[in-house]
Amino acid sequence: MQNLDRQDHTAFSGFAATLHEMVSLNLHESDGMFHGNSRHYLTCGGSALNVIAAAVGLAGIEPKEILDFGAGAGRVTRWLRAAYAGAEISATDMRVEDLGFCAREFGAHTWLSGTDVDGFVAPSRYDLIWVGSVLTHLSANISERLVRKLLSWLRPDGLLIVSLHGRFVHFRGPEFNYYGVASGWEEIERQYLAEGYGYADYPGQDAYGISLSKPAWATSLAERLEGTRLVLMSERAWDNHHDILALQNRPVTAPLSVRTSQTS
Repeated sequence: MQNLDRQDHTAFSGFAATLHEMVSLNLHESDGMFHGNSRHYLTCGGSALNVIAAAVGLAGIEPKEILDFGAGAGRVTRWLRAAYAGAEISATDMRVEDLGFCAREFGAHTWLSGTDVDGFVAPSRYDLIWVGSVLTHLSANISERLVRKLLSWLRPDGLLIVSLHGRFVHFRGPEFNYYGVASGWEEIERQYLAEGYGYADYPGQDAYGISLSKPAWATSLAERLEGTRLVLMSERAWDNHHDILALQNRPVTAPLSVRTSQTS
């Protein structure tokens, strides 16, 4: 096991700045999201917490059962544990060793996911589901199917938060080695400009690659999801990079809770 370097509070902002000293610094030795930079690893997780807290506040909920879908070895899970100490935290991914680490270090309930979206079965229902850096690697069809599946796992008023590659990633692609899909970037861009969502496989991969989506695609998806309220759509909200879409399992016409209602 490795240890991350503790960062000064000035590295963080918002809610994360008040919690950073409570966040575990233990790191799995093969964490795929750690590239030698403790500061970026921790601030990326803290940024996720900030957008989660913003969406939770807008939704007016107090999450008691939380799922980190695509948790890896706990880049965001550690922040969820610090922020929601009394909540049941679950984590799912495709690597047994990552899930074992999340269970040991963060007390997470873990279960293996896979690639068959339609076959996914959750062991529980959740008040909050975080999905970071997952739809950014999936086609439009699979992304929508996954969103619908995850929404079905929410309790009433539950909140689903997903990250997306948006206009900034489209702009940044050429100077960032086309996110590893140089041979497919032209097709991604064609789909993105024509349909609002573009995708291409990584070289040598099947149904796993890089996607781009316009804000209009995200809001259009929200409109197609009956019984769902669009809580938040924010560009570059996570780590100054990913867009964030937050959807609540609550009809938009239903009365809001006292915590979220406003007087005119």
